[in-house]
Amino acid sequence: MSDVSSTAPTGNKQVVRAFILATVLAGCTWFSSSSLLNIGSPNSHSLMLIHLLAFSSWFGCSVWVSFPAGIVMFKTLPRHTFGRLQSKLFPAYFLFSAGAIIIAIGTSGDLLSSTSNTTTASASATTTIPYSLIVILACILINLFYFEPATTRVMYQRHAVEKRLGTGHEIGQLRPTDPKKANDPQLKALSKTFGMLHGVSTLLNLAALGFGCVWLSKCAERMVLVQ
Repeated sequence: MSDVSSTAPTGNKQVVRAFILATVLAGCTWFSSSSLLNIGSPNSHSLMLIHLLAFSSWFGCSVWVSFPAGIVMFKTLPRHTFGRLQSKLFPAYFLFSAGAIIIAIGTSGDLLSSTSNTTTASASATTTIPYSLIVILACILINLFYFEPATTRVMYQRHAVEKRLGTGHEIGQLRPTDPKKANDPQLKALSKTFGMLHGVSTLLNLAALGFGCVWLSKCAERMVLVQ
């Protein structure tokens, strides 16, 4: 078996990759700013670039974690292994999401006000409030500080009961295949609580994605108007 340690991600390698990405972005900003000196605001371009990078990073990450990654891991890993992995993945996912959306909110004003010359002053002031991004951030923070920790706590309690029953090794299944084990009163009660918490957390995540689509539509509308 080949040694994969040389290709495994490490802290140093991640720093190098981040530095390369930042260097490319800085170069793009510099070249674009040079071409915009006579026709627009270089600062506006930089803010829009940061905004689009932050928002698209969150949106792409959210779609990946919510659909391809989750489905593949669920169908590949034993149930307890899958749960332990998710308990480490989701806090990082929500922290990354919150940071990206905070940056997107902080850099959204220039994008929304870019068409102020085509609207009245009062209408322009109203449209500079990124309501969709604020709702997205609220959904993320509720998940980060309440539903994710509560769901993980109940999940580990259920794991302890399943270990006592000799189950939890199944792949691609939500519950034990043995009816006697699946109908254990303690396991059923914990599964019900887990299902409720996980369901609400999932709905909040999907709601954030839905409002993300609304924001994408708003960005597309603004880009068309400024042409």
